[in-house]
Amino acid sequence: MLLKKLVVAEDDDAVAHLVAATLGDAGFLCLRARDGEEALNLVRSELPDLLVLDVMMPKMDGIEVCRRLKEDVILSRIPILMLTSLAGVDDRVKGLEAGADDYLPKPFDLRELAARVKALIRQSRRERDRNPTTNLPGSQAIEEKVTDLLHAKQRFAVLYIDIENFRSFADVYGYLKADEVVAQTGTLILQAARMASDPPSFVGHVGGDDFIVICQPEVADAIKSHVADAFLETVSDYYTEEDQQRGYLSITDGKGEIRRAQFMNPSIALIVAEAGQFGSTEELAQEVTLTKAKVRRRTNSEVIRIPSGLRDD
Repeated sequence: MLLKKLVVAEDDDAVAHLVAATLGDAGFLCLRARDGEEALNLVRSELPDLLVLDVMMPKMDGIEVCRRLKEDVILSRIPILMLTSLAGVDDRVKGLEAGADDYLPKPFDLRELAARVKALIRQSRRERDRNPTTNLPGSQAIEEKVTDLLHAKQRFAVLYIDIENFRSFADVYGYLKADEVVAQTGTLILQAARMASDPPSFVGHVGGDDFIVICQPEVADAIKSHVADAFLETVSDYYTEEDQQRGYLSITDGKGEIRRAQFMNPSIALIVAEAGQFGSTEELAQEVTLTKAKVRRRTNSEVIRIPSGLRDD
């Protein structure tokens, strides 16, 4: 994994050396800026994981640096830990109102500095990787979770969940309705994980209508059954009364042909990874793909052309 990169904006050489040495020992790559303008330019060019920013600096103070960064749509996502010898409440408020994410008054304990930097980066990465529709962890968090388990040679189960016939539903009802289905599916998967174990298993949103649950093998079947049952109990609510009575979607394609699409249903692939069975996330992903294909062949996911003699009026 690549080193996390920090910009340390501090004009005092002694303080800058202590900060860089402490954070370097903690596994961070530290880039030094000696004034506010250099800090601003360094952040723009390097896009660090975090900025450690002193308030009192030449050319441009930390408050102004902070304000300019938070006005930038891209750079505003970079967390800022502000350092200052100004101990007054008003000074702290100015820094936080300018957009600082945390505040550490001088003199500070170097262990606390390292802990606050790690916490801010963890929080930033979690928020950055969350899917906006479901608020669940995204692809990067999923890969990190699987990688950690593989390196630890732990036994675990993976449930790969997607919604068959989702594309047909989205084509007919539109993507706002489709997003509702995705959001509700994420909620019911999370509920199933919470019911099955405490603490709950990891639930991630790969994207679109694809979800991942990483859990202990002993609870995988219970989660799988609960998700399938809960989805099928509520799926008809997404359709109009007319479609519910018909029992399928009637779709007219670009050629004027009418096709029948079945209602949505959950497709759940279950893989148990034995300790040491997979050497990489790529190997596990290949097994997931093969298992998904087998599951899909057993479920009703086809869009079938309707012969003219059987079409609805």
